[in-house]
Amino acid sequence: MARTRNAEKTRRAIVDAARHEFSHKGFASARMESIARAAGVTKELIYHYFRGKEDIFNEVRALQHADALAASKADDSMLAAADPLAQPELLFVWRFHRALSNLEWVRFLTWEAAQGEETGIPGEAERERTIQRSIGAIKAAQGDHRLADDLDPQLLQLAVFALANYPLAYAQITRMATGRSPSDPGFRKDWAAFLAKLGQKLLAVPQDGPSRPSNASD
Repeated sequence: MARTRNAEKTRRAIVDAARHEFSHKGFASARMESIARAAGVTKELIYHYFRGKEDIFNEVRALQHADALAASKADDSMLAAADPLAQPELLFVWRFHRALSNLEWVRFLTWEAAQGEETGIPGEAERERTIQRSIGAIKAAQGDHRLADDLDPQLLQLAVFALANYPLAYAQITRMATGRSPSDPGFRKDWAAFLAKLGQKLLAVPQDGPSRPSNASD
Protein backbone atom coordinates (compact mmCIF):
# COMPACT_ATOMS: atom_id res chain seq x y z
CA MET A 1 0.00 0.00 0.00
CA ALA A 2 2.84 2.41 0.86
CA ARG A 3 4.47 1.67 -2.50
CA THR A 4 1.20 2.46 -4.27
CA ARG A 5 0.83 5.74 -2.39
CA ASN A 6 4.42 6.70 -3.22
CA ALA A 7 3.83 5.90 -6.90
CA GLU A 8 0.69 8.03 -6.95
CA LYS A 9 2.56 10.85 -5.20
CA THR A 10 5.40 10.67 -7.72
CA ARG A 11 3.01 10.62 -10.66
CA ARG A 12 1.13 13.63 -9.33
CA ALA A 13 4.41 15.51 -8.75
CA ILE A 14 5.33 14.92 -12.40
CA VAL A 15 1.92 16.07 -13.62
CA ASP A 16 2.00 19.19 -11.43
CA ALA A 17 5.48 20.08 -12.68
CA ALA A 18 4.38 19.51 -16.28
CA ARG A 19 1.31 21.64 -15.75
CA HIS A 20 3.50 24.57 -14.71
CA GLU A 21 5.98 23.92 -17.53
CA PHE A 22 3.29 23.81 -20.22
CA SER A 23 1.51 26.94 -19.00
CA HIS A 24 4.74 28.98 -18.89
CA LYS A 25 6.47 27.69 -22.03
CA GLY A 26 3.84 26.04 -24.18
CA PHE A 27 3.93 22.45 -25.36
CA ALA A 28 6.64 22.82 -28.02
CA SER A 29 9.11 24.57 -25.70
CA ALA A 30 8.42 22.46 -22.62
CA ARG A 31 11.35 20.20 -21.73
CA MET A 32 11.27 16.84 -20.02
CA GLU A 33 14.47 17.78 -18.18
CA SER A 34 12.76 20.83 -16.67
CA ILE A 35 9.72 18.78 -15.69
CA ALA A 36 11.95 16.18 -14.03
CA ARG A 37 13.90 18.82 -12.13
CA ALA A 38 10.76 20.56 -10.88
CA ALA A 39 9.20 17.24 -9.85
CA GLY A 40 12.37 16.14 -8.05
CA VAL A 41 12.75 12.99 -10.13
CA THR A 42 14.98 11.76 -12.91
CA LYS A 43 14.03 12.03 -16.56
CA GLU A 44 14.24 8.25 -16.78
CA LEU A 45 11.67 7.88 -14.01
CA ILE A 46 9.21 10.06 -15.93
CA TYR A 47 9.34 7.54 -18.78
CA HIS A 48 8.48 4.82 -16.28
CA TYR A 49 5.12 6.54 -15.75
CA PHE A 50 4.51 8.18 -19.14
CA ARG A 51 5.26 7.29 -22.74
CA GLY A 52 6.31 10.82 -23.58
CA LYS A 53 5.49 14.51 -23.42
CA GLU A 54 2.12 14.21 -25.14
CA ASP A 55 1.09 11.44 -22.77
CA ILE A 56 1.82 13.76 -19.84
CA PHE A 57 -0.03 16.58 -21.59
CA ASN A 58 -3.15 14.45 -21.94
CA GLU A 59 -3.14 13.76 -18.21
CA VAL A 60 -2.53 17.44 -17.43
CA ARG A 61 -5.46 18.42 -19.62
CA ALA A 62 -7.74 15.87 -17.96
CA LEU A 63 -6.70 17.15 -14.53
CA GLN A 64 -7.28 20.78 -15.52
CA HIS A 65 -10.71 19.91 -16.83
CA ALA A 66 -11.57 18.09 -13.60
CA ASP A 67 -10.30 21.00 -11.49
CA ALA A 68 -12.32 23.52 -13.51
CA LEU A 69 -15.44 21.37 -13.16
CA ALA A 70 -14.89 21.05 -9.40
CA ALA A 71 -14.48 24.83 -9.15
CA SER A 72 -17.76 25.31 -11.00
CA LYS A 73 -19.57 22.86 -8.73
CA ALA A 74 -18.20 24.65 -5.67
CA ASP A 75 -19.80 27.86 -6.92
CA ASP A 76 -23.29 28.06 -5.43
CA SER A 77 -24.55 30.43 -8.12
CA MET A 78 -26.46 29.63 -11.29
CA LEU A 79 -23.14 29.63 -13.12
CA ALA A 80 -22.32 26.32 -11.45
CA ALA A 81 -24.82 24.50 -13.65
CA ALA A 82 -23.38 21.41 -15.30
CA ASP A 83 -25.27 22.38 -18.45
CA PRO A 84 -24.15 25.88 -19.50
CA LEU A 85 -27.13 26.09 -21.85
CA ALA A 86 -29.62 25.63 -19.04
CA GLN A 87 -29.71 29.45 -19.12
CA PRO A 88 -28.38 30.22 -22.60
CA GLU A 89 -28.19 33.98 -22.08
CA LEU A 90 -25.49 33.32 -19.46
CA LEU A 91 -23.30 31.30 -21.83
CA PHE A 92 -20.68 34.07 -22.15
CA VAL A 93 -20.50 34.52 -18.37
CA TRP A 94 -20.33 30.79 -17.73
CA ARG A 95 -17.33 30.38 -20.03
CA PHE A 96 -15.58 33.39 -18.47
CA HIS A 97 -15.93 31.86 -15.01
CA ARG A 98 -14.55 28.58 -16.37
CA ALA A 99 -11.56 30.47 -17.74
CA LEU A 100 -11.00 32.18 -14.38
CA SER A 101 -10.96 28.80 -12.67
CA ASN A 102 -8.28 27.54 -15.08
CA LEU A 103 -5.89 30.40 -15.81
CA GLU A 104 -3.01 28.00 -16.49
CA TRP A 105 -4.96 26.61 -19.44
CA VAL A 106 -5.54 30.15 -20.77
CA ARG A 107 -1.80 30.83 -20.56
CA PHE A 108 -1.08 27.54 -22.28
CA LEU A 109 -3.41 28.36 -25.17
CA THR A 110 -1.64 31.71 -25.60
CA TRP A 111 1.74 30.01 -25.81
CA GLU A 112 0.38 27.36 -28.16
CA ALA A 113 -0.96 29.99 -30.54
CA ALA A 114 2.34 31.91 -30.51
CA GLN A 115 4.31 28.76 -31.38
CA GLY A 116 2.28 28.22 -34.55
CA GLU A 117 0.41 25.25 -35.96
CA GLU A 118 3.50 23.79 -37.60
CA THR A 119 4.68 22.59 -34.18
CA GLY A 120 1.71 20.23 -33.92
CA ILE A 121 -1.21 20.47 -31.52
CA PRO A 122 -1.12 17.94 -28.67
CA GLY A 123 -4.35 16.06 -28.13
CA GLU A 124 -5.84 17.78 -31.16
CA ALA A 125 -8.37 15.08 -32.07
CA GLU A 126 -9.91 14.88 -28.59
CA ARG A 127 -9.87 18.65 -28.14
CA GLU A 128 -11.64 19.10 -31.47
CA ARG A 129 -14.26 16.52 -30.45
CA THR A 130 -14.89 18.48 -27.25
CA ILE A 131 -15.40 21.70 -29.20
CA GLN A 132 -17.67 19.99 -31.72
CA ARG A 133 -19.78 18.62 -28.85
CA SER A 134 -20.20 22.18 -27.57
CA ILE A 135 -21.23 23.35 -31.04
CA GLY A 136 -23.71 20.47 -31.19
CA ALA A 137 -25.18 21.58 -27.85
CA ILE A 138 -25.62 25.10 -29.23
CA LYS A 139 -27.39 23.73 -32.29
CA ALA A 140 -29.66 21.64 -30.08
CA ALA A 141 -30.52 24.67 -27.91
CA GLN A 142 -31.33 26.65 -31.03
CA GLY A 143 -33.47 23.82 -32.33
CA ASP A 144 -35.38 23.72 -29.04
CA HIS A 145 -35.88 27.51 -29.19
CA ARG A 146 -33.90 27.97 -25.96
CA LEU A 147 -31.21 29.99 -27.73
CA ALA A 148 -31.51 32.66 -30.43
CA ASP A 149 -31.31 30.88 -33.76
CA ASP A 150 -30.00 33.73 -35.94
CA LEU A 151 -26.34 33.15 -35.04
CA ASP A 152 -24.06 30.64 -36.72
CA PRO A 153 -23.31 27.94 -34.08
CA GLN A 154 -19.64 27.57 -35.05
CA LEU A 155 -18.98 31.31 -35.01
CA LEU A 156 -20.93 31.67 -31.79
CA GLN A 157 -18.74 29.03 -30.13
CA LEU A 158 -15.67 30.93 -31.31
CA ALA A 159 -17.09 34.16 -29.89
CA VAL A 160 -17.73 32.43 -26.54
CA PHE A 161 -14.08 31.41 -26.33
CA ALA A 162 -12.87 34.85 -27.42
CA LEU A 163 -14.97 36.80 -24.91
CA ALA A 164 -13.90 34.53 -22.06
CA ASN A 165 -10.21 34.18 -22.79
CA TYR A 166 -9.03 37.32 -24.56
CA PRO A 167 -9.10 39.76 -21.60
CA LEU A 168 -7.21 37.20 -19.47
CA ALA A 169 -4.69 36.10 -22.10
CA TYR A 170 -3.82 39.62 -23.28
CA ALA A 171 -3.47 41.49 -20.02
CA GLN A 172 -1.63 44.37 -21.68
CA ILE A 173 -4.56 45.06 -24.04
CA THR A 174 -7.03 44.85 -21.16
CA ARG A 175 -4.95 47.34 -19.20
CA MET A 176 -4.64 49.76 -22.14
CA ALA A 177 -8.37 49.55 -22.89
CA THR A 178 -9.71 49.75 -19.34
CA GLY A 179 -6.85 50.99 -17.18
CA ARG A 180 -7.19 47.83 -15.08
CA SER A 181 -5.50 44.47 -14.88
CA PRO A 182 -7.51 41.30 -15.58
CA SER A 183 -6.40 40.13 -12.13
CA ASP A 184 -8.32 43.05 -10.58
CA PRO A 185 -11.47 41.65 -8.88
CA GLY A 186 -13.33 44.81 -9.85
CA PHE A 187 -12.52 44.31 -13.52
CA ARG A 188 -13.59 40.67 -13.38
CA LYS A 189 -16.90 41.60 -11.78
CA ASP A 190 -17.55 44.33 -14.34
CA TRP A 191 -16.58 42.11 -17.28
CA ALA A 192 -18.88 39.34 -16.06
CA ALA A 193 -21.73 41.86 -15.73
CA PHE A 194 -21.01 43.14 -19.25
CA LEU A 195 -21.06 39.59 -20.62
CA ALA A 196 -24.39 38.96 -18.91
CA LYS A 197 -25.88 42.03 -20.61
CA LEU A 198 -24.35 41.04 -23.94
CA GLY A 199 -25.75 37.53 -23.60
CA GLN A 200 -29.19 38.87 -22.78
CA LYS A 201 -29.16 41.03 -25.92
CA LEU A 202 -27.68 38.46 -28.29
CA LEU A 203 -28.57 35.01 -27.00
CA ALA A 204 -31.96 35.23 -25.32
CA VAL A 205 -34.95 34.14 -27.38
CA PRO A 206 -37.31 37.10 -27.95
CA GLN A 207 -40.41 37.15 -25.79
CA ASP A 208 -42.62 36.70 -28.86
CA GLY A 209 -40.73 33.49 -29.69
CA PRO A 210 -38.26 32.58 -32.42
CA SER A 211 -38.58 34.23 -35.77
CA ARG A 212 -40.31 32.22 -38.46
CA PRO A 213 -40.17 32.73 -42.20
CA SER A 214 -43.42 33.82 -43.73
CA ASN A 215 -45.42 31.16 -45.55
CA ALA A 216 -47.48 32.21 -48.54
CA SER A 217 -49.95 29.37 -47.87
CA ASP A 218 -50.83 30.68 -44.38
